[in-house]
Amino acid sequence: MATTLSSARPRAINPFHPRLTEPVLPFPSPKRPFPTSGASHPSGRLRGGGNPPLVPVIRAQNTPDYVPDWKFYKVEAILRPWRVPHVSSGLLKMGIRGVTVSDVRGFGAQGGLTERHGGSEFSEDKFVAKVKMEIVVCKDQVEAVIEKIIEEARTGEIGDGKIFLVPVSDVIRVRTGERGEKAERMTGGLSDMISAASS
Repeated sequence: MATTLSSARPRAINPFHPRLTEPVLPFPSPKRPFPTSGASHPSGRLRGGGNPPLVPVIRAQNTPDYVPDWKFYKVEAILRPWRVPHVSSGLLKMGIRGVTVSDVRGFGAQGGLTERHGGSEFSEDKFVAKVKMEIVVCKDQVEAVIEKIIEEARTGEIGDGKIFLVPVSDVIRVRTGERGEKAERMTGGLSDMISAASS
């Protein structure tokens, strides 16, 4: 009473889904990488409606003679949190308006010491709370920005922080697609202050 393979009933592989005869893979099949049904499309627009995007499409401007180089640098400063208002106001006075600030935690030479500030104490077994300031500037502004950060952030004690200088090959303004110096320049920034003083 042997049964042939053609008449044999396929055996379920997954005991929780007795009708399945193949294992369910957690990724799409190579034959059909994306599902063909559904209302959404990988671009984020709905199918069939021909919906225009909500904002105009802007591409990064590129001309044949434009080659990115190290005209810009990112100054990253890891500082004591309570010194950041002094540094940011000093940078504003000198015309630097684009600053990104992040709360970070870590340790360096200060890691083995205890720091007191505002009644709080940080001991060697804890990361110390710091603030990272990131400023992208033209090459000719780098030294002035570094000097201003040191002037405003220094207390003379361990834990004052560090400054890192990173070359940036290009700057692109998302809103307009401008590149290079046009994208880095901000209205009311240092270049506007210099042109106002000279006129």
